[in-house]
Amino acid sequence: MRSWTVNPPNIEITGLENHSLRIFDSKTQRINLIPKQAEPIQIYVCGITPYDSAHLGHAFTYLAFDLMIRAMRVTKQNVIYVQNVTDIDDPLFERSRKTNKKWTSIVDDQLEIYRKDMQALNIMAPDHFVGVVENIDTINDEIEKTIKRKLTYQLGTKWYFQTRKANKSLLVKDVEDHELITLANERGCDTDTPGKLNAIDPIVWKESKEDEPSWNRDFGTGRPGWHIQCISLANKYAKLPLHIQGGGKDLIFPHHAMCEEQAMALGLGDLATNYCHVGMVSYQGSKMSKSKGNLVFVHELINKGISPMVIRTCLMLNHWQSDWEFQEVDIIKAEKLLEKINTNLTGKYFSRNEFDFILESMLNNIQTPKILEFLSQLDPDKNDERSVPTDTVLSALLGLDLESV
Repeated sequence: MRSWTVNPPNIEITGLENHSLRIFDSKTQRINLIPKQAEPIQIYVCGITPYDSAHLGHAFTYLAFDLMIRAMRVTKQNVIYVQNVTDIDDPLFERSRKTNKKWTSIVDDQLEIYRKDMQALNIMAPDHFVGVVENIDTINDEIEKTIKRKLTYQLGTKWYFQTRKANKSLLVKDVEDHELITLANERGCDTDTPGKLNAIDPIVWKESKEDEPSWNRDFGTGRPGWHIQCISLANKYAKLPLHIQGGGKDLIFPHHAMCEEQAMALGLGDLATNYCHVGMVSYQGSKMSKSKGNLVFVHELINKGISPMVIRTCLMLNHWQSDWEFQEVDIIKAEKLLEKINTNLTGKYFSRNEFDFILESMLNNIQTPKILEFLSQLDPDKNDERSVPTDTVLSALLGLDLESV
């Protein structure tokens, strides 16, 4: 699947390879070191379901991992970054029926907007930008394994993965079962299907409706469930266990918890050593949601003449783990801040101490609000043998291209 291109500059300073990223892990609830290694760090981030355009919540999520990858690459750590596209999913087919438009055309149109948005925001492209349809054989083969190993059970035309209390994901180890059922129900799972062994058992395979794509396998004619898709793609395009499995906080359950349990059952071991979950962005009093219609689309902001670098700055004013509510005044605040940074820093130089502060703030759990506050107070003019060009640093580490403001 075609992605986009972003090429940050290199920072030529000795000793950068001695630094490592430290990042908050949802499973252990602490900031963990991502140790330096000769092999690439493996990152998998759950991508969009392309039935609508990317909104600020999406942008905030993918910006978080963009910043983590930038920090690692500046410190000379190679990364393999996989991002999937869920181009087989119920909301996509529902949109197709509602608009009387082919689901494949919706995917093509929305992915084109998404690619343009990500490139405009200077968000790093994944090394592997992969869809479900183009990898359907791999996914269906994994489903067959779950059936042959008796990890699943059949109800009519559906196959369900059998969750087991002993294998409960550490992501939700302290959450009571009734709370998980409530969460699963809120997030579209069929918790009340008669015959299920556990209300939260997820679908692995289901019969397709007449206007949906389907595939013929020994275990039925239909299409794959959600969680098994990501497990299959992560195992194909990255090396398990992942160093970072990422997405929004709303993916902790059921998606990431179920992915973890299914991967273990399939004999893949730990799916990931760290789970990074990005805060939720609200608007008009509630989390941005297609069902609520309170979305702020990236491309619409750009079409209004707002610089993508202003949008990026607006997002970086919030720590990646924070839940926050977008207000139009945030754009004005970001414009003023970026104008000040642009005026004071373009074509200047950071001292080595100033650069070290910025780098350390990035490596210590990506503290962009702290960095932006620091930058707003600077008006450097130093240029000695230890100084670092401001434009290079801001572009490489923060993805801020001042010349395009």
